[in-house]
Amino acid sequence: MTLQGTFPTTLSSLIDDGLTKSSSPLWVCGTHVFQRDEARAMINQFKNALIQGGLSPQDRVVIHGVPSPHSIAFTIAAILEGLVVVPLDMSMTPSRKTQALALANPDVIVDFAPDQSLAPGIKRFDPEQTLLRAYDTPNVTTREQVAETEACYIFFTSGTTGTPKAVLGQRNGLTHFLKWQRDMLLLSPTDRVGLLTRFSFDVVLRDILLPLVSGCTSVIPETDRQMDARSMIEWIRDNRISLMHSVPSVANAMLSSSPQMDSVTTLRHTLFAGEPLNNGLVERWRERFPQTEIHNLYGPTETTLAKFHARVQQPARQGIQACGHPLPGTEVSILSERGQRLQPGELGEVAIRTPHASLGYLDNQHSSGLRSIMTEIDSKQFYLTGDLGFLDENSTLHLRGRKDDQVKVMGVRLELAGIAASIELHPAIDKAIVLAEEDGSGHKRLLAWYQANTKAHLPPSDLRAFLTDHLPPAGIPGRLIACTDIPLNSNGKVDRARLPTPCEDSYVLPASGTETIIAEAIALELGVSPVGAITDFFALGGDSLMAAAISAKISVTTKRHVTPSMFLEAPTPRELAQLIDSRDADVSTVLPTAPATRTFALTPQQTRYLRTFVAAGNRNWCNMVAVFELPDHVTGFEVYNALHDISLHHDSLRLAFEIDEHGVTQQSIRPNSCFALNEQDLSNQREADVEAQIFRLKIEEAEKPIDIYSEQALFRAQLLHLPHGRRKLLWNVHHLVCDGTSQGILAKLLNEWLTNSRSFRDQHADLPSFRDLAYTVNKNAKMQISDHFPNLLKQPSLYRHIYFPNTQSATDTQRCQAFEASISAETMGAVRSTAKSFKCTPYVVLLAGYFQALSSLTKQNDLAIVTPLSGREHPQARDMIADLINLIPHRIADIDKLDTPVLLQRVRNLVASGACHQAEQFDQVVDALALPFPADRNPLTGLSLNYMPQRGEGLPASRVHEDRGYKLKYDVLFLMRDYKNCLNIEIQYRAGLFDRADIEEFFDLYEHTLREISNDA
Repeated sequence: MTLQGTFPTTLSSLIDDGLTKSSSPLWVCGTHVFQRDEARAMINQFKNALIQGGLSPQDRVVIHGVPSPHSIAFTIAAILEGLVVVPLDMSMTPSRKTQALALANPDVIVDFAPDQSLAPGIKRFDPEQTLLRAYDTPNVTTREQVAETEACYIFFTSGTTGTPKAVLGQRNGLTHFLKWQRDMLLLSPTDRVGLLTRFSFDVVLRDILLPLVSGCTSVIPETDRQMDARSMIEWIRDNRISLMHSVPSVANAMLSSSPQMDSVTTLRHTLFAGEPLNNGLVERWRERFPQTEIHNLYGPTETTLAKFHARVQQPARQGIQACGHPLPGTEVSILSERGQRLQPGELGEVAIRTPHASLGYLDNQHSSGLRSIMTEIDSKQFYLTGDLGFLDENSTLHLRGRKDDQVKVMGVRLELAGIAASIELHPAIDKAIVLAEEDGSGHKRLLAWYQANTKAHLPPSDLRAFLTDHLPPAGIPGRLIACTDIPLNSNGKVDRARLPTPCEDSYVLPASGTETIIAEAIALELGVSPVGAITDFFALGGDSLMAAAISAKISVTTKRHVTPSMFLEAPTPRELAQLIDSRDADVSTVLPTAPATRTFALTPQQTRYLRTFVAAGNRNWCNMVAVFELPDHVTGFEVYNALHDISLHHDSLRLAFEIDEHGVTQQSIRPNSCFALNEQDLSNQREADVEAQIFRLKIEEAEKPIDIYSEQALFRAQLLHLPHGRRKLLWNVHHLVCDGTSQGILAKLLNEWLTNSRSFRDQHADLPSFRDLAYTVNKNAKMQISDHFPNLLKQPSLYRHIYFPNTQSATDTQRCQAFEASISAETMGAVRSTAKSFKCTPYVVLLAGYFQALSSLTKQNDLAIVTPLSGREHPQARDMIADLINLIPHRIADIDKLDTPVLLQRVRNLVASGACHQAEQFDQVVDALALPFPADRNPLTGLSLNYMPQRGEGLPASRVHEDRGYKLKYDVLFLMRDYKNCLNIEIQYRAGLFDRADIEEFFDLYEHTLREISNDA
């Protein structure tokens, strides 16, 4: 709404204009509607009472109660008369009220919720009697204009970790904020602002005054209505609320209390403030309120309401949401511990400079009664917030918790808010809070409380396993405590003092020899005694390094293979003993040592790859190109040493190949990896150009083959120096020595080494040699394969190649193009439901859909698809860098004649039998069928599917096209990354076969096919 006439410049004129220049009701409370003239009369009556009661400007008046038309009218009257208002919510604890009154030192108390125990010695004002009296001048105007620099209100900091501080706010800060918010939101007279904020939280001033100055309506809950979390959403729906403010913790409680409620479409704006806002809450809030625009506000009480604003993008970025840019007239700096200004991307303390800050803290020990909040920096006055944050390249502010919440654990600097945000990434968790405690030796240990969003039990072991993908080992809390509800204080923020106290497990005597071995190993490593059968290893403060040491000791004693990851599944001696005892006793846990010959034979997987992919010579389709994130500011010297160390521990990266006198390729292990680390400086590039430069470098790298018979390492690496100290590694390795799983292992090892090189060397000292693995695999390899795959591919007739013809003109028809998109959540929900009802995995449904969609695309009803499986059965092979991939074929004939249940049954049988025969090498199958090995294509089929289930949540893929730069041996390759919240599909295809529109149409056909299968099943 645009107000006509003189533009208001003061708080009083803003309020006066709001009372007179709009025709919409001002307040609605239950069935009672207060028009603006009725509200104005009530405000004037209170003003008269204040004048005749002898109160003077700058007197302090405590308003005790809850927001109601009467208490709001009194608050507005007191502000117009130049008094200093001190709202106290009736729900505050008696001790907190006593603290507040002692700090505020009020002149009078106005009690809208009578409490005779409240400061009995202070003058009291009866609001009910005021409204019954008739005054001589019922329409007094505002006193002589109150200066905008005068005090206006007192609010108190949350005091969640100590004594609250009383902040004295001035009028011009409130005026500035109201003007900005009114102009930013552009509310209409039909908008309805919900007042759900507690009276003692400074945000209540927004809820009270925004509808007034914007010409719309404030909707106020009835004072006798019980407004619990569930009833809040019902109230929003029933009262057609279009705008509301909330603390994230309150919004989380609202959603958790009503998981089955239908969506509410009236809410147009939600303004969050007071706590970090994470993407999980944003997406769940949008699901409940699909029409709402979400705003994230940030500003300490000391700087007057919000000083930063961001409109949250859709979909929200993962993790904690940005706080946006400063309000007009506000300046921000990020400071180091020494008070130096930091560059974009660097984490430090947030410092705010504004002419609209509060006047200071009330302090009875100070001669003036007021203590300044400002600090001089470079001759300018800043408020040091104590909050940690950084500015990105667009000068957007990102918060990362409190300065005093940053701790070091195991030498790693951690932010407690960031750990809590990582816990909240779990789809079953609504809210988490993380604290650090100090043990008797001075070491920090982390505790986390979490609230699940379902009635299903989420054990700490499951959550801990999830966190291994999202946090460094030091960042995984030792204690994970499930809560029914995270306690909130009267301001709606987490009340740390009321968090449940962690319970120690009662001691239970180990009942078996294995339990005793485990308990004693834990006690010895952690230096605690005794350790019982049901004592949680992580609750004692155990971490991944300790788990590795204990695993090694238990493996030696029990003669069974025990890994650190098993602690995540079974964190108590009893659970771990059950897991260990379920394993076969004769399983070898150590690879036998290979004969010390100079050269040794290729593994069956390597032989398969050499014959299949290098049939016509070494081509760039053998490249595996990746870009890895690295810690900020690492040097080339550090990265070189990291790769050198990793290649020493994973000697597959030091492989050399040669052809012997019989024409057979043999391999050996070089003493050193013989590589060079190139460096590219992109730090001076514009941020908008950096990704394009990285893409260009990636294409250049992808186009250059790696010679497997050279004297150089079979990998290349480039360190990329990016703006703001960021670093990435451009990596290219030959597929003969590395598979996709190994790429993930390498990324993890790089970050481990660059975080702590000493512990890396200790932890990875005893890795087996690739020579030993090759010897073991070759010794166990079957010389003859079974009839399973040959029979599958011969019946009903011998399967021959089905390849697509070249229809597109391209410089290189074999060049790999890619299209990436996500299957909709609705479709994936149907797929998972179908899999559950059919008692199969989602992969079976996805593969059945792939068969059907390809049948429609090729006009063929007999198709074969190859899919990779990883040969990492041996325990020591699980964490090795190597090419351990085998391909297995699936074939279905008469696809068009199969109804959905039969198709699903056929695919399920294919998947089960294929897994049983996965050790039978693909090239052996091709030999058994007497198929030729073509130079430029897979020898059996041009169709492949690679399904990769992922832990945790991912970002849905945009519908984007990219040039991969290398040649592709398949016609169509589906790469499926299945996250808990989305299925991302990358379709790789040859440039000569399809255009972009064809591939997008094929993707849509595939999704349509999945929906049809789910409906038919």
